[in-house]
Parts: sequence; C-alpha cells; structure tokens
Amino acid sequence: MQRIIFLVTSLNGMHKPNFSQQLLQAVRKGVPVSVLVALVDFEATWQVRDYLNRLAQKNPDVQNVNLITLADLYQDEQGLKLTSGERNEPVLTDFDERLFADNEEQVKRYLDAGHLVAELRQLNDETPMVLRQYQADQLKQIDTYGLDGNVVGIEKIADEVAQTSYILNAKGEAVLRFVRHERPVDQVFNLSNSSAMLATEFADAKQNAATANMTKRQRSKAEAATIDHTSIVSTTETYYGVLAYSNYRRFDNLYTFYQAVLSHLLTPDTQLYVDLAVNAELSPQMPNQLIFNY
Repeated sequence: MQRIIFLVTSLNGMHKPNFSQQLLQAVRKGVPVSVLVALVDFEATWQVRDYLNRLAQKNPDVQNVNLITLADLYQDEQGLKLTSGERNEPVLTDFDERLFADNEEQVKRYLDAGHLVAELRQLNDETPMVLRQYQADQLKQIDTYGLDGNVVGIEKIADEVAQTSYILNAKGEAVLRFVRHERPVDQVFNLSNSSAMLATEFADAKQNAATANMTKRQRSKAEAATIDHTSIVSTTETYYGVLAYSNYRRFDNLYTFYQAVLSHLLTPDTQLYVDLAVNAELSPQMPNQLIFNY
C-alpha cells in the first residue's frame, strides 16, 4: 500500500510554503501520510504539533496525518538508566510556585529565595510540555514531555546551547544520545567580477576562478593572469554524533542516523519528502531512494 512520509529536520523547513502545499496535496490522495519529526531540538516538536493543528483547522484532512517522533520509534528499545548528574529531577513542590498565562499556555515558575530554579510550560492543568531548569539563574537542562505526560527528551545546556541530548524510552531510560560538536571549516570564495562561485576545496576554487577569468580575457587579460581573486574565509561548522544505546551503534552525523531510521519505515511503495536544504546531505546516504523535495 502506498504511503507518504515527510521528514522534518528543522522548523525553518516546515515553515516553507512548499511544505504545507505538498502536505495538503498528499492528504488529498487518500493514502496514509506521516510526518516524522527528527529535530534535535526536542521541545520544538510541540511547535510542529501546533502548526499541524492550525493547518487542520483550515484543512480538516490534515487531522488524519500521523505525527511520529523519535521517542515514538524508540519507546520500546533497550536503554541506559541515566545518573543524577545526567538527568536532574527536581522536586518542584519544594519551591515557591507562580502561575502565569502566556500564548494560551500555562507557565509555572518555581523560585528558591527569589531565584528562578524551574519553569514548566503546560497546555492545561494536566498536560505538561516543557520543563526548563536553572542553576544560578542560568539554563542548565530542558525536559520535553510527550502527550502521555512522561519525559521523552532531555537536553543538557551549557552557554545557552544544548551540548548533550537524550531520547528516553517508555521506562525513562536513554535510548539515543546526541552530542554537539564544532569544527573549523575553510570556505573559498571567488571574488572576481564575473563569478559568484562558492567552493569548499581551495584547489578547485582556484582552477574555476582561472577559467572564469579566461572568458573575460578581452576585458583585462593582464589582470586575469596576475591577480588572485580567491579568498579563504574560516568559519565554524556544527555537527552531531549519535549513539544508540540499544546496540551501541555510533553515527558520525545526523544524516547517516536519519538513513538508519528511515530504513525501518520505507517500503517500495513509500514516497519520501525531505527539506531541499538537506537533500544534498541525505541523498548520498540513500542512493536508491527516490526523494521528493519541499
């Protein structure tokens, strides 16, 4: 039976007009449609739910879309019990509670001698969404809840950025670990008047730049032969390593991990839609898979 899967890897991709257009076209086909949320920012899953709910208000067929999270896929996998240092579980009743309303949500802030120690966002009195934990007024941990009220994701924060994140199974054990890394990257730009080329390999950039200058020989032959129009710009690239605790398989980047996840979901009759921005990274991992872009 034909099936359609939309892989969501970023909120920016989901908010592209083409995403909603392609999704609406898919649901009108009358076949099962799933949205696989593979965000490393776990709490953003609630924004995906909200977006689909709002889309369904105008297009009732969207109510039939099956939203799948990484926690859903791994809820029955074997995991690792986290230590208290890896997962801080505060007793919120030990602190002063203040209740606020924010964007139709409930926000409960917990104070210790006037200092913020936690902030709980809820859909209502019974449905927790996200718990933010603070230490010395600095964000240290984010717990994301599933629809059943259990924590499904934990992000350990340093310098306001999630450095290590865990997906939890139904028992509250870690089944996936995401570790954020940074590495230096040199990008080479051709700054000649006739080129808008961006390259990552310096040798290729210089060769292409020389070719571009040759086509403008009548304009400035001497300049093309003597002036180097390439420039190296050093930047920092962020990437994630992934570890599956069920079998201790390591993934060097998110795209090999995505391929492993999709391999369990795709059939010969499945149509896969991915963000155009990640197609170049994902396609080499799935050379025999027809991929549609949004």
